[in-house]
Amino acid sequence: MRTCWILAPVLATLLLSACASEPETGEAAGQALLDAVAESMGGWDVLSSIERQELITQGNDWEPQQAVEPGAERQVNGFGRTILVDYGRSAMRIDFDGERIYPNEAPVRFTEVINADIGALLSEDPEGEATASRMHGSRLAARIRDFIRLPRQLVFAARDASGLTRLDDQSVGGQTIEILQFQVGPNPIEIHIDAFTKLPSSVIFTETDPLYGDTENAIQFLDWRESQVSATDEGVPINARLPYGQAVFLNGEKYREEAFRIVINNGIFDDGVLDIPQEVRDEPAFGEEVASQWTLRRAVLGFGYGGFAEADQTVNLDEVAPGVLHATGSSHHSLVIEMEDHVIVIGTPLFEARSLAVIAAIEERFPDKPIRHAVVSHFHMDHSGGVRAYAATGATIVVHESVVDFFDGVMGRPMTVRSDSLAAASGVSPTIEGVGEALMELTDGTRIVQLRHVPNDHASGMLMAYLPNERIAFVADLYSPGGTPNPEDANARAFYDAVEAAGIDIDQVVGGHGGVGPYATLAGVMTTDD
Repeated sequence: MRTCWILAPVLATLLLSACASEPETGEAAGQALLDAVAESMGGWDVLSSIERQELITQGNDWEPQQAVEPGAERQVNGFGRTILVDYGRSAMRIDFDGERIYPNEAPVRFTEVINADIGALLSEDPEGEATASRMHGSRLAARIRDFIRLPRQLVFAARDASGLTRLDDQSVGGQTIEILQFQVGPNPIEIHIDAFTKLPSSVIFTETDPLYGDTENAIQFLDWRESQVSATDEGVPINARLPYGQAVFLNGEKYREEAFRIVINNGIFDDGVLDIPQEVRDEPAFGEEVASQWTLRRAVLGFGYGGFAEADQTVNLDEVAPGVLHATGSSHHSLVIEMEDHVIVIGTPLFEARSLAVIAAIEERFPDKPIRHAVVSHFHMDHSGGVRAYAATGATIVVHESVVDFFDGVMGRPMTVRSDSLAAASGVSPTIEGVGEALMELTDGTRIVQLRHVPNDHASGMLMAYLPNERIAFVADLYSPGGTPNPEDANARAFYDAVEAAGIDIDQVVGGHGGVGPYATLAGVMTTDD
């Protein structure tokens, strides 16, 4: 009996220790942890007293899917932002002023205003007159997501969400991370919390992307500081704790790093600065409201076209030669080549909706000829984002051998937040073929299509298509027929050098951008420059 009496407190201690190391999970535990987070940030009362904020930031954007190789870095700008927020109105204004590094050095400036469920883009026309237009649904959804993730708003969004719960802790680099989860629409949100400080270390919003599929869009909060909200009657500051820096990661790859140079709580805004003009409110809503960083990534690059869920696509099949068609009607084009019993498509740009429209146009034009090969010119997001739709048809996907692994990953990504045709296809196992340094030749015995690697500094694994019988070439990004070639353009020079090194004869160049033009126009400029 004495032995049991001695062991009893020891067992109790071990049991308490085990309970301490394994905190409760679930809804009640989630609310308790959220209360602790709010307390660490200054308390619910202090946070709720932040009615307005002015945030002046400075940062940089990166775009890995515009780098030379998959997974490499490509800084695209340096920028400043002024963000005005009125939490009571669910209103936010973002003035973005970016100095581009890539793809050119022209500035990128835009103003966005959102009021609850409507957004506007404000700008000036060439004469300096103010213009305003309704924001695309996908861009609006992405900005509503960003509003939710503002640190002051985040805790209230979590508190008011149905299904707030605490998940099991994680250990990251020897540090314990506590996790809250809730959901907004189809998008799960996790708040990762430093177990020691009880401050949010990051917020992960699961969204969608044409190539990445289900995507962990994570904001990492940095540089937490005391930030004055108000003062007592005696003049003693009442502070909240807020981050003065943040970084954005998509599936672990960095896309943005930003420092908050000035944070003003409860300042006075100019009248009307958060208002949306009535003429914009009267415009019909357009574009699917699907949150994705894809839309904003294109915006900071200086490309204003809307979201990636555009069902209304224009496809023109313009004949370049008999059975050789230029699929135009958008900013990015493809080449459609009729073979004896099938079709080959060169170029899979933008997003699934674009590919589905091109596929539909091909099926109408060639109802008895399936698409057997779909060739990706290069891995950049705007020229490969529609590739999964072609894989769903059973077409073999052809890429350069250096990016086969990248596209294996693309084909295997889950698409549960927003399904696509490949995710919905039953029994389809995508086939990917790699083109080596030796050319790949596709033929039906009469028509020949050669796929050739073009070494360049724009994107590794760049492929051009060449039809030797028709003396036609298709190329994307390196050269866009229709304008006057620039002899100093390194990309155009790379295309020209590859053609001359191969010793092939080209009459017409068909562009992934631009139109169709004589190769002699490019050759004449480059030869003169030599």
